Amino acid sequence: MKILPIIILVLLFSIRSVAQTDTLKVIDSTSTGNHESYGKWYQSRYARESVVPLSLALGGAAIISIPGLKVSLQNKLSWNWNPADQSHNINLSLNGLQHDFLLEDEIRYAPSVVAYALSFCGLKSTHKFIDKSVILAFSYIASDFVVNNGKKLTKSLRPGRTSSSTDSYSLPSQHTAMAFVAATFLDHELGYISPWISVGGYAAASWVGIARIANNDHWTSDVLIGAGVGILMTNATYWAYDGVMKLFPENITMTPILNLQQTGMYFCYKF
Repeated sequence: MKILPIIILVLLFSIRSVAQTDTLKVIDSTSTGNHESYGKWYQSRYARESVVPLSLALGGAAIISIPGLKVSLQNKLSWNWNPADQSHNINLSLNGLQHDFLLEDEIRYAPSVVAYALSFCGLKSTHKFIDKSVILAFSYIASDFVVNNGKKLTKSLRPGRTSSSTDSYSLPSQHTAMAFVAATFLDHELGYISPWISVGGYAAASWVGIARIANNDHWTSDVLIGAGVGILMTNATYWAYDGVMKLFPENITMTPILNLQQTGMYFCYKF
């Protein structure tokens, strides 16, 4: 367990240092007028925001490819690990009730809840309520699609599982992916106010991943790849949103209308 603080610190601050939302611009000193122009592809926002998730996914793939490393990490990081049958149980009995005290089910959504709570308290998000809600919904849908199809494709079993049912498939971790969707969403919307808001979101998401390993529900590689999926799918949703918004003039406003009396689209053009 001594390795956990190092993993958390590296993950949190590497994510925050790379995941910036503004498109990078560079000075073109070779052209007349010394004007601003877009840099090379590896200097772009898309490349920079892909570094961390792809690194996490590659790290997970590396663990899988090295013989014995996946099981060795599970032996060190999982609680009450039994090498004989690769299984354990960390549920505590409280007054006769089984209680999972790591709370990864609830914490995986906490960063997105915090994002809305802070907005309702007066902090301004980078996007309006309807826009960020659509972005968050599509991020969850995209991540869930990748995770579910990834599980069916890899058919990697959870630690200690022998059944070939869909529930026994573990790669990538859905809990971790959902947690990092929420953390990346919080970073995009309110991370500009303080880096500690983003660090808090990613800390919660990292705890979910650690809990999945501690609970022996996932291998370390599952968690790393799941985190990469959650971050990348959320970033990609923001890229798509920004690309679509560039197609519409700033003087046009479109908002969906959903209530008990009517369903439609509000359209406004400012002259």
